[in-house]
Amino acid sequence: MRKKLVAVALTTSLIATAMPLQAGAEITREQVQQQREKKGELLESKSKYTEEINKYKQEIAKMTEEKKKLDVKFAPQQKRLKEAQDQRDKAWDEYKKLITRLYQQGENQYMAMLLSARSFNDFLHRFEIVRIMAKADFATVERYQERLKIVKKETGVYDKLVGEIQKKQDEINAKNAKLLELMKKIDSNLEAIQDWEEANEDEILQINLDDWKSGKLRFPYTGPLSRPTNTRKTSGFGGRFHPVLGKYKKHEGIDFAGPLGTPVRAAADGVVVASRPSSGYGWLITIYHGQYNGKPFFTQYAHSFPGQVKVQLGQEVHRGEQITSVGNNGRSTGPHLHFEVRIGQGERPPAYNPDNYIKY
Repeated sequence: MRKKLVAVALTTSLIATAMPLQAGAEITREQVQQQREKKGELLESKSKYTEEINKYKQEIAKMTEEKKKLDVKFAPQQKRLKEAQDQRDKAWDEYKKLITRLYQQGENQYMAMLLSARSFNDFLHRFEIVRIMAKADFATVERYQERLKIVKKETGVYDKLVGEIQKKQDEINAKNAKLLELMKKIDSNLEAIQDWEEANEDEILQINLDDWKSGKLRFPYTGPLSRPTNTRKTSGFGGRFHPVLGKYKKHEGIDFAGPLGTPVRAAADGVVVASRPSSGYGWLITIYHGQYNGKPFFTQYAHSFPGQVKVQLGQEVHRGEQITSVGNNGRSTGPHLHFEVRIGQGERPPAYNPDNYIKY
């Protein structure tokens, strides 16, 4: 609980200081880096809170299911409860009639009946009648009390269990409401940063490109990677028989088949450092995601058509942002995304199995 409170406090502090610089003024690479870090922290917080909210939704769904099971389990008791309630209501009606009769006849009705006897035998006869009437009246009250006890007993267990579930749901809903309020503030600040980035787009692109060329574009890699597309994986990493070349060749990435135009998204935050035609790859997009164990970490996206590309050199992208679409350009037997992970220096760093870095 204390860790969650600390996390919320840190996020609140981050939100309070995350407002971007005013657009229109000349910007520096330090300011770009500062905004990049703030945006990354906000997105990370949003991702964590989204997971929390989804967890709460699952818990609420689970409790709703538990309540349904209780309803089924206690169906016989509910039936008996209805019967007890009906019997109680009937006893209550009898009791009301008794009270009405006593009020109308006066509280001394029994004594008056006895004193009006014309003989001793008549007195004994009337006494027996009074005794029977009094016993019947008392039995009516007893029946009401007994029915009331039955109702309370039948409802007690069910009400207790349902009450416990409802209490837990209320607690979760309260926590969820706080997270949703924080999410609204995060989204508001992200929107403000986005506006600042759009207003200074050309300057930011140029700064990123200059820093990339000079080797100054450095920031930590924040993994794991997300799936670049929601389509099914059709080919893995490693040796395979190449369907176009007709020979065994190392497959330096993994393939996701899908209909033309299916969105392809950035697998993590980063900067677009290449977007160009490539004979085998069709159109190739390369994103730099920062330093991983002291080495630059890249993802590559191949086989799009030029008209599908939605990013440009130097542009900062974020996890889940659409960068292009599934195409069939280059050395390809059908529409699919060829996805690579490369780590290291040089024009063509070593390829690694993307499955080891993707969180499925």
